Amino acid sequence: MNMLRAIIISLALMLPAIMTAKESYVIQDSPDGPCLVKWIGKESVVDFNRSPALRSVKVIGEMAFEMNNHIRKVLLPEGLTIIRKRAFNTCENLVTVEMPSSVKEIGNSAFNMDRKLELKALPDSLVSIGEWAFWDCTKVAISVIPESVQVIGRLAFTCCEGIRTLTFLNRMRVINDRTFSGCKNIEKIEFPDGLEEISDFAFARCVNLTELQFSASLRKLGYRSFANCSSLGKVIFQSTPTIDDTAFDNCENFSGILLTFVLILRLADEGGLKAALKEYDRTGIRKYRTGA
Repeated sequence: MNMLRAIIISLALMLPAIMTAKESYVIQDSPDGPCLVKWIGKESVVDFNRSPALRSVKVIGEMAFEMNNHIRKVLLPEGLTIIRKRAFNTCENLVTVEMPSSVKEIGNSAFNMDRKLELKALPDSLVSIGEWAFWDCTKVAISVIPESVQVIGRLAFTCCEGIRTLTFLNRMRVINDRTFSGCKNIEKIEFPDGLEEISDFAFARCVNLTELQFSASLRKLGYRSFANCSSLGKVIFQSTPTIDDTAFDNCENFSGILLTFVLILRLADEGGLKAALKEYDRTGIRKYRTGA
């Protein structure tokens, strides 16, 4: 009798997993709400609106779709808040992901090496983008970093060759190392107000970038931060940041630093103009132009 009871209890506990397995997925409760733990099916189109259970999902779990070469299109449910690390890592045939406005977090390597992914916009609610999140997603073509974004991890958009213009609507203090390295088709960047540091290799090998203009908050350009930007011709500063000696290495078209007229007046008033130019000369950048 006790043995029979134990068998019945075991089957009852297993029942939800069995039922979801028949539906090609496994959902479990988590502290952040219902979590899609694993997608088992072989469908090319995954629509989370097809059933109440899928519509209720708040989290896409770690490695839930990792290396799934069947999926081509995923429609995520409104109310989803978190896409965990490696959730869609190396999905070689994934082209379209429709992300709802409710998504706040994209984890490390979430879409890493999804080379066919044609993502054009990030959710307006997004707060955090993890390291390597879109690394080597060569067709990702975002143009705006939403105002809500507080953190972008290192290497997050490395080699996203679809990006042509980039506007930061947020107020990030630091752009981490290699974040946009190898985005070879970027032509124009509008940096965020309050930006203080651009880290090592952050925009290295952005070979179509032609001009840079920084806000007065900028304090530091890191090691090879714009190295091998071969089309870069002009850099406009409104402050006198610390510039690593290698920041503009191999920028073959580089014609000089342009100090804004307001900065020139301030430096002259403070007696610091010669010192500022001497500091820039120390970095190996030897051509200067001044103007409004």
